[in-house]
Amino acid sequence: MKNPLVESLQSYIDSPSGALVLEDLRIGRIRIGKLVVASREAAYNAQDLITTACNKTARVRSGKHGTRYHDPLPVGSPARLLSIEIEDYAKHQKRRYLKAVTVEASTRTLNLLLLTCGDVPVSRIDHTHVERMWELLRWAPPGLAKDPELVGLSFDELIARGQALNVPGPARATQEKHQRFLTAFFNRLVATRAILNSPMAAFGDIKKDLTRDPDKSTLKRHPFSDEELQRIFDPVTFTAWAKKWPHRWWGPLIGLYTGARINEVAQLKVADIIQEGDVWCIAIQQTVDADLARNEGARSRQSLKGKSAIRRIPIHQALLDAGFLDFVDDIKGCRHPRLFPHLSAGINRTTGETNARYSQGLLNQFSTYMKDLGFAKGVGFHCFRHTLATYLKHRRVPDADVASLTGHTPRQDFPVLGEYNSTPNPFERPRQLEALEVFQPPVVLPRYKRGQFAKQLGRGAKFYP
Repeated sequence: MKNPLVESLQSYIDSPSGALVLEDLRIGRIRIGKLVVASREAAYNAQDLITTACNKTARVRSGKHGTRYHDPLPVGSPARLLSIEIEDYAKHQKRRYLKAVTVEASTRTLNLLLLTCGDVPVSRIDHTHVERMWELLRWAPPGLAKDPELVGLSFDELIARGQALNVPGPARATQEKHQRFLTAFFNRLVATRAILNSPMAAFGDIKKDLTRDPDKSTLKRHPFSDEELQRIFDPVTFTAWAKKWPHRWWGPLIGLYTGARINEVAQLKVADIIQEGDVWCIAIQQTVDADLARNEGARSRQSLKGKSAIRRIPIHQALLDAGFLDFVDDIKGCRHPRLFPHLSAGINRTTGETNARYSQGLLNQFSTYMKDLGFAKGVGFHCFRHTLATYLKHRRVPDADVASLTGHTPRQDFPVLGEYNSTPNPFERPRQLEALEVFQPPVVLPRYKRGQFAKQLGRGAKFYP
């Protein structure tokens, strides 16, 4: 026979609304005059209280001659509150040296879960709480994490606010990101034996959306056409815009002829320009900054997307003919370690650590330039990467050679062969040079003149580390 008290509490937990008032409760010798439950968290606490009282009453009734039962086996670790586990998980991520933006994004997801189910013991969380969080994400009003007017609103009030505004649902990529963060969090709780099973086991992968919008599919990250490249690098228009800063002049040119990511270009150091025999190369790498060498956190303001991003790219002859090495000599003359000293890596206001995002300034300035040229929103620097890769692919350059230039992980039909790839490949550089010789976009590059940026690089100029 089911206990009506337990049923009332469980019903409230399943659908918390208003307050649940229980009066004149008697459990053995224990009497509770009035119990007011105003949240799901409070209902869980009430369940724990009543369960404890029932257990003690049962032991008393059994007497010394009654049937004896074993005490419950202890769990691997005591169930702690969700807020405490979220805090510890963030510390765990930092100890793994994950990027600050990753830790912050993960914490935002977990705080949504906290808002959904309250500060309950993590052992109480099941798939129904996650389902409710999906509901919150579907109807989350704009500025949920930042708007002061939304702070303090209940779950139901936030849902009602979003429904009144008829807000659009999140993109699939956003849903996938939240699911990935939740899965990693609960997997760690399982590993620490804080919970027995992950509630995320009930959720499968989100199916990738293959639908294409004909009006938008060509707007973002497409390879530039010959006409578009000529418009971008028009001798008059480009020179007038680029002559203000070194990163404007060389950033887009390097992006076009290397296929490098914008942050890989923006964070280049003088020491990353390397001569191998008679071949000049750009080294995409992450090296220690002298002023951060003894730092317990990040020791470099450079960052890489992954291990496959580490590579050396031969400098295209077009860049050499345009005076790139003359520019490098000018930078050496001002004795700054980076090629583009007017770009800032940024500082995380919360942690004080570097954001390692030299790309932001170049991204904003180049996006404005593209907008002024009439390009649609979203068409930007990354299209250079697609231009090089697509150009080479269409000319039957092997995928492995393209990947060695762009820093992609080459697809391996036999992954075990990767274990033998531990020494430099003496044939890689000639193959890269051969591939780059194929790439001949129809643009005329402006010729750099020694001392061109003397004012920007001179005494009194504002540089960033």
